Formats: sequence, structure tokens, C-alpha cells
Amino acid sequence: MTVDDDFLPLEPTGRLERTELRGDLPGALRYAAILVVIGLPLGALWALLAPVVHTVALPGAGTGSPSGEADHAFDAVAIHVLLVASFGVIAGAVAWRRRHRRGPVLLVAAAVGSLVGAVLAGRVGGLLAWAASPVPVLVDPRALGTAGAPGAPVPAVLTSLPPSPGPWWIALVAGLGAALTYVLSAIVDGHEDMGRDDPL
Repeated sequence: MTVDDDFLPLEPTGRLERTELRGDLPGALRYAAILVVIGLPLGALWALLAPVVHTVALPGAGTGSPSGEADHAFDAVAIHVLLVASFGVIAGAVAWRRRHRRGPVLLVAAAVGSLVGAVLAGRVGGLLAWAASPVPVLVDPRALGTAGAPGAPVPAVLTSLPPSPGPWWIALVAGLGAALTYVLSAIVDGHEDMGRDDPL
């Protein structure tokens, strides 16, 4: 009795062997380490771009903020979100370009590396953020965000608070951006082996 070749079970294609996954590990760890180190200049860039928040100290322990200054706190966090999101998307795209290492190991390395790099960027940016020195000024109490009585300008001290990058979990945007970029690239590619080339 013969069996038609069309009914013979075929070997699964597009699946990575355990040895291939182990071979991807050193390169993936190096890539994750590079992403973590990139968090240092990323934090310095945020500290350079983030605006400070000016406040005015009035006589008698009163304080206030000039018009529009309260929005700068939001601006600093928004800049941080945009920077880490861009960092994650670029990290995922660069990882996908490594054709001979495409697979789950590099995906995890890109996501975790960009996440840790974004956390480091927030810490470094918070340390490098600066505030201007206090400056004596004359202010009109009506121009501040306090219930000042109308009258002549009064002496005050203009100070600034260093910007804040926001809570640590903003770094999740970077890891999510890297993972989504990598997964969407794999979906668009459409190959079971993700178009993986043989190692050089």
C-alpha cells in the first residue's frame, strides 16, 4: 500500500530553533545595552528643551505666577513624552533592520532596552534641569495668578522652578513604541520567518 506524497506531514517552516534563539542572545543584549546608554544624551536633550516655570515671591510671603507660566509644567512633560515615544519607535525600526537577527529575542531586547533607556533619560533630565537665579523685579499684583489688590508695582523676587519630566511610567511609552513598531513591521512583512536572513 502506497501513500500519496501530498498527504505526508510537512516540516513546519518559519520557526526558529532553540540554537538560533541562543545565537541571537548576545547581539540582543548588546543592542539593549546600546539603547540604555542612549538614554543619557536623550535626558540631556530634554533638559535643554524643557521650559522652566517662573514664579514671583511677593513681600509678606505671598507667591504668584505670571500669566501662562502654569502651562510650562505641562509642556515639559509633553516634550518628554514625545522624545521617549520617538526613541522607542526608532529603536524598534532599527531592530527590525537587523534581518539576520529578526525574532522574539530581538523584540524583547528592543522593548526592554528602550524602556530602561527612557527611565534613565527621565532621571538624567531631572538631574540636569536647571533653574535661573532669583532676580529682584517690580510687579503689578494684578498681573499675577493671585488675588492681588490693584495698586502701584511692588518689589518682588522672580525665581524659576526646574522642569520635571513627569512620573517614571512615562517610560512605558518608549517600550510600547518599540514593540509596536517591531510587531507591525513583522505583520506588514508577512513571511513566517519574518524575512530573516542567514547570519553573516
